[in-house]
Amino acid sequence: MFCRWAQASCEEEEISAMAPRSPSKLAADDTPMDPEELKQVFQRIDLDNSGTLELEELETAARELGVKCSKNSLKKVFKLIDIDQSGSIDFDEFSIFFAKVSNPDRIKEVLSQASAAFLDYRNSVEQDPSFAKHFPIPQAVKPAAKYNRHLNATVESVRWVGDGIFLAATGEGKLLSFDISGGDEPLKRCEVGSPVYCMDAHAGGRGVLVGYGTKTDNMVLWNMAEDQVAQRFQGQTTPIFSCCLGKDIALSGGKDGMVVLNDLETGACIRTWQVHEGLVTSIALAKDGHQVCTASRDGRVVVFDINAGELPACLVSDIEDAAAGYTVCHAVWCGEDELLSAGDDYCVKRWDVRKPRDPPLASYMGHTSCVRSLAVSPDGSLFASGAVDSSVRLWAMKPTGLRSRLSKTEDGASISDFLEQLKKRREEVIERVHEGEGDLSEVRELNEEIETLEQKAKEKGDKGIIDSSGYIRALLGLSGHTLTVGTLAWQDYEGGHRILSGSQDEAVCVFDFTDEEIMEGFSTMTRQCSS
Repeated sequence: MFCRWAQASCEEEEISAMAPRSPSKLAADDTPMDPEELKQVFQRIDLDNSGTLELEELETAARELGVKCSKNSLKKVFKLIDIDQSGSIDFDEFSIFFAKVSNPDRIKEVLSQASAAFLDYRNSVEQDPSFAKHFPIPQAVKPAAKYNRHLNATVESVRWVGDGIFLAATGEGKLLSFDISGGDEPLKRCEVGSPVYCMDAHAGGRGVLVGYGTKTDNMVLWNMAEDQVAQRFQGQTTPIFSCCLGKDIALSGGKDGMVVLNDLETGACIRTWQVHEGLVTSIALAKDGHQVCTASRDGRVVVFDINAGELPACLVSDIEDAAAGYTVCHAVWCGEDELLSAGDDYCVKRWDVRKPRDPPLASYMGHTSCVRSLAVSPDGSLFASGAVDSSVRLWAMKPTGLRSRLSKTEDGASISDFLEQLKKRREEVIERVHEGEGDLSEVRELNEEIETLEQKAKEKGDKGIIDSSGYIRALLGLSGHTLTVGTLAWQDYEGGHRILSGSQDEAVCVFDFTDEEIMEGFSTMTRQCSS
């Protein structure tokens, strides 16, 4: 089954988001499109002969003229041109608009600096033959296991629910659990109803949250042990494209941009928020249990507090152009005040939610198609991303210090952790010296040991995965799929990491790798970038 919103959001090419500019900047000083053609299109679409066009009609005009813009981008440009805020534009304003958007170089003049850079990146993917030299393909890791015999449909969501135990939900209504130590035969198989659009589950939780592509009876808590519905939820009146479980609550995002909060015990609708103007592609609850981040086809990432009432009172952050005007496919928390977003500008970005108007804290480049899915490691130091071209990439959240975090001492401890222990011990000895009980020679020995370790862990080569523009490159590539990777999940275990990936190719892959393999990939990428 083809992913419901992927065709609309990932295949459409749209003009990047426009930064606010004064109306005087929007003069028809470009080489205009053919005036007669423009006039004919304008008259043909102006069905009521009012001499003006509204936003919906402008979208039709863009299609006829071969300018592919999303509603999100059109809306931004429309607001800039509609100087009198009448809700419609006349022919002169219509001509100015198409003179701008028909010329990519002129488009960048009305972009923020950051968004223009991301537009350049996307264009370089499609047009620059030397792209691979700047963003080489990372070292590949093959799947440790692949599951496809029992799925037979697009895998919409995967989740770890135990040590080596995972769930997979398919669009055709199958919910299956697997133990990676037990081969590809499912532990449990449930027919939960079709069409399934999203799923969430906690390790050892009370049930599995399932969202459906229907207008009614569209979200349930499924009891896999008894193979039946444990709870039904009310409040959503459009298909549900994203959902997440909290301790005592369930959250869902609908096609109409509505977010609904339900009580897990009773199924009752507690509150609704009209957060977005387009379907909600992802929804995630922060560790504090009350802040929520949502992503949408309207190009925004919104953070709000479910305990703070209605909008706008509950609004914490609104990143208007999280994907440079393109669809934002996924947003996940990666820290107390930080989140990652991914979308149809082929990029992953890290943001400080306290500063939504600032450029991203970091940008992760190397994908060559729409980035559909993200998964963050439990300690927040690494993350994975999956894309429409079937690629999966592994990244360092903050490359600086990666070597010291992943490199080990002879005893197998992290060098960075061992350094922290030595520094703490040094402080204790210095304190005893001040009290007249310590030994200065011990302080000197600790200083020497700390300096030696710091030299070993020095960030030599760390910048090899950061290019001259500050964009971060991937550490590893996880290969195993042939179509869009729309869902990922991460699990750490003693000695390594596991990543689950689900795809439109009707398969789930399990990737198993160690810190040593990550360091090897790090070194390989550094060599490729320096050669």
